Amino acid sequence: MKKRYGFFLLPFLLLLLIPGMSAETHGPERQLKLIPEPKEVQMHQGSFRVRPTTRILVEFGHQAEDRIAAETLVEEIRDESGLELSITGAKAESKQESKRETGAIVLARLRDRVVREFLESKGLKADSIGDQGYLLFSDNSHLIVAANTGQGLFYGVQTLRQLLRAEGQSLICPAVAIRDWPSMEWRGVQDDISRGPIPSEDFMKRQIRILLVRSLSEVSWRKKKEVMRDPVSLLPARVSYPG
Repeated sequence: MKKRYGFFLLPFLLLLLIPGMSAETHGPERQLKLIPEPKEVQMHQGSFRVRPTTRILVEFGHQAEDRIAAETLVEEIRDESGLELSITGAKAESKQESKRETGAIVLARLRDRVVREFLESKGLKADSIGDQGYLLFSDNSHLIVAANTGQGLFYGVQTLRQLLRAEGQSLICPAVAIRDWPSMEWRGVQDDISRGPIPSEDFMKRQIRILLVRSLSEVSWRKKKEVMRDPVSLLPARVSYPG
C-alpha cells in the first residue's frame, strides 16, 4: 500500500522541484520575479529612483491611447509610495531633452528616431518585437518604455509596475535592459461565473487589472441562461439562481 501511495505522490514532488531547477538555469534575472518572464533581460548596477518631482512623459499624438498605460503606472506608484505623479505631453523631439532631465519616465513609440537610437546604443534593438512587444531600459538617470504600438507600450508598463520596489519614502526601479514580445498573439482566461458565488462588478474590475499586469490579452466570462437570466447585468443582486 505504501508503494502505491509513493507512486502517486512522485509526480507531485517532481512538479514542486521543477521551479527550483529552472531558477538555477535561467541566471540572475530570475531574481526579478516577473510574470510573464521577459524573453531577454540584462541586469546592471544601479537603479532609477522615482521622486515627488518625477514626471511621466507621453508623446503628443498618442496621448489618448497611451494615457491608459500611464494612468495604471500613476496608480501603482500612488498605491506603493503615496507619490502623486503628473502625466505630461511631450513632442517626439523633446524626448532628447527628457533623457537629460533627472526623474523623467518616458513612454514612447519606436518610430521616434531619437528614442530608438538611444535604446540601440544601450543594446536594445527594435527588430522582431512586433505589435505587442516592447523595450524597457533603466539606469540611474533614465527610465524608458518604448514600443511600436499602444498595446505593446501598455504591456511594457505592466512589466515596469512589477519592477518598482519601495525604498524609504520613494520607489526604485533596478537598472535593467529588457526586450520582450509574446509567444502567442492571443492570451486569455475564461471565468465560469455560473458556478459558485457570482462576483460583484468591483471584483471583476479588480480581476481585470490583475490579469492585465500578467500581460493577458483577453478576459471573458461564461454564464448559463438558467443561472443568469439577465445577460446584461453582472451584479449579484440581479442574478436569479435555480430553485
